[in-house]
Amino acid sequence: MAGAGRGHAGGMPKRPLTLLTALPAAVLVLATAACDGSDAAGRDDGGDAGSSLVPEDASVAWTVTLEEDWSPVQAVAAGDVTVVSTSWEIDEGSEVTAYRHDGSVAWVYERVYGGALLAPVGDDAVLVCDDDEAVTLAADDGSVVEEGPADDERCPGADDEEGIPVPRDDEAYTVAGEELVVDGPDGGYTIALEDTGPEIWGVEGGVVTFDDATDQVRLYR
Repeated sequence: MAGAGRGHAGGMPKRPLTLLTALPAAVLVLATAACDGSDAAGRDDGGDAGSSLVPEDASVAWTVTLEEDWSPVQAVAAGDVTVVSTSWEIDEGSEVTAYRHDGSVAWVYERVYGGALLAPVGDDAVLVCDDDEAVTLAADDGSVVEEGPADDERCPGADDEEGIPVPRDDEAYTVAGEELVVDGPDGGYTIALEDTGPEIWGVEGGVVTFDDATDQVRLYR
């Protein structure tokens, strides 16, 4: 798979991904929530921020397994891909991977350091924010559209105490046992999960989960 930038200068080992499941996403009717007060990172004060929630009949679209000591930092949807930033626990290295609807890798951007935060830019680009700069990448091929300073006001913030990005979990979603509980605009519903105790990120029309025990990342859509 082709990288869209130069590798991390510290000689960080590559993180192979193993695609376990690739199921075609069904044609689904998406519930849409109100978008009042949303910020650049796609979050508001009242739950979902104008993006389509994961539908009630969602299932696993794809599953990938990360190399040990790697974990997701954030996930967003942009264009026709789901973009996931990951960090290496042994170092501060990070990389950004875009997955197609079948879970195959569309592109990888490696010129990041320090745990990259993400924000969608329109319908066809994603903003990657690390300790050094903010880079806008084209969603279709990961090419650099624009480079700017790390304090770009569109970048998501970080929780100073926990050291994790904010937003990390969409307020419309919570995990209860082996179910994802969705707080939709027309009422709540639950979706069965294939892992327990995952971390969750709401993306346009879906949810990305991570189970630290199995190192598996899944997209439900």
